[in-house]
Amino acid sequence: MLRLTFAILVTLLWLAPAQAAETARYRLELHITWSQANHPHEWPENGGHMSGLIGVTHNSRYIMFGDGRTATSGLKLVAENGRATIMRAEFVEAQRRERLGTIFSANGLKVVPGVMSAEFDISGSHPFVSFVTMLAPSPDWFTGLSSLRLSQGGQWATSVRLPLWVWDAGTDNGVTFLSRNQETQPAESTRLLATPHFLDENGLKSIGYALLTKLD
Repeated sequence: MLRLTFAILVTLLWLAPAQAAETARYRLELHITWSQANHPHEWPENGGHMSGLIGVTHNSRYIMFGDGRTATSGLKLVAENGRATIMRAEFVEAQRRERLGTIFSANGLKVVPGVMSAEFDISGSHPFVSFVTMLAPSPDWFTGLSSLRLSQGGQWATSVRLPLWVWDAGTDNGVTFLSRNQETQPAESTRLLATPHFLDENGLKSIGYALLTKLD
């Protein structure tokens, strides 16, 4: 598989500045544009769907995924099968170490494109948010955000909009949506997926965007 490493410049919208409260509540919406029309290369005959979303708020001592990092057993299961049972067990251990705050989830999409949504509370002691959801069918491909900080300079972000890229968990050798299971031994590092399925003349092509909105 192709490898791609690059820096992504992210701009957060810190609107209506005010002293941040200790806690805030956000709505997360994933606007998924993954479709045969937008991503025609080897589009699966029976269409695509998305697994349920699993996410957490946390401090800087927890990382859900990242470029060059080896996927945990929990991320592997989400990326390959869309199941979050092991990841939830990992959350319990991280909570014991006081690294996690809120755990939240959202229903998946039976067909794409579409919109997934969830609401969550976040605190000053755990100001980061991370989440993942699987692209299906696929070998071990997923999308999400990792370690997005929603507070800065004592203020909560009013609105944040970020593109959703496709990641390869590095745990399955498959190179197409319908590849048979081929476990990667040893596991490779997680990386942005740079195959023709998610490329165009301008480079990597997102599968939508995440919108986080602070609720009053």
